[in-house]
Amino acid sequence: MDIDVLGRKSSVPEEVRARARAKVAKLGRRAPVLEHAAVRLAEDREAPADGRHVCEVTMEGHGHVVRAKAQAAELAVAVDLVIEKLEHQVERLKGKLVGRSHPRKSRVLSKA
Repeated sequence: MDIDVLGRKSSVPEEVRARARAKVAKLGRRAPVLEHAAVRLAEDREAPADGRHVCEVTMEGHGHVVRAKAQAAELAVAVDLVIEKLEHQVERLKGKLVGRSHPRKSRVLSKA
């Protein structure tokens, strides 16, 4: 999976950058149809202190797009929150894809 970690109007600490890459790569293994991920980390100076750091992740591939956004007081916490949201969305996407490739067997009701 191709992962871009971008800081908007500020530099991103290397620990946070590595943490975001590792967690998004782990998600990418659950749904191999997602080929590219863009992680945008920013600081909203007008927001209250408890939601100042923003993390947005967009994962896409083969016509599917999974996107999530989270805010927290620290960048690392914002990354963790957005990963939790993405885990749920990736599991739903995986279920839909498996459901398409394995159609349900139709049951014939016998009349008695």
